[in-house]
Amino acid sequence: MLRSADVRSALNISYVAAAWSLLAGVVAVVIGINEGSTALAGTGADVLADMVSSVVLVWRFHAELHGGRPGQQVEHRAHIVASVALLVVAVGIAVGSILRLATGQGASPNLAGILVAAVSVLVLPVLAIVKLRIARDVGSRALRTDALITLVGTAIAALSLLGLLLTSTLHWGAADSIAALLIAILAGVTGLRELRSAQP
Repeated sequence: MLRSADVRSALNISYVAAAWSLLAGVVAVVIGINEGSTALAGTGADVLADMVSSVVLVWRFHAELHGGRPGQQVEHRAHIVASVALLVVAVGIAVGSILRLATGQGASPNLAGILVAAVSVLVLPVLAIVKLRIARDVGSRALRTDALITLVGTAIAALSLLGLLLTSTLHWGAADSIAALLIAILAGVTGLRELRSAQP
């Protein structure tokens, strides 16, 4: 039987992850759109997809902490929700980056966009490590999957940061769109793998 302290830790990290994802995701999407950065907007969309999973986990651990028994059904649902959200993000980013490459449109990065991507690279690995540790303690596969999605988000943020830096310093207009296409591939592969593993 799980200790209430472990379940409370899982609930707290899910709250923190959901709040961070909402704030960072919206900021990244807004700045990415303003700068014409498909990679940064894609990073924000991935973070928002992670938020969907975290919200389901908040419900799951809140119910368990207060006497409910959500069991494997909610675990399974959280797993599928996160996987599908990643696939949707991947398709959207891929279409946007291909269109921008085809039309020759480049990003116009500024300091705000670079800072948002850099902060994500620093914060997301910490969140992922804490989630993995707590997932092991409570035996939650859904929280473990959520942690893996957060790790993917770290790689996505790093690619976005690289694309923005290359565009800003070398004036390589295609760098952002290429980074966005790599982000779409990474998100898509991860989403497909997790969706397959969620099947009974």
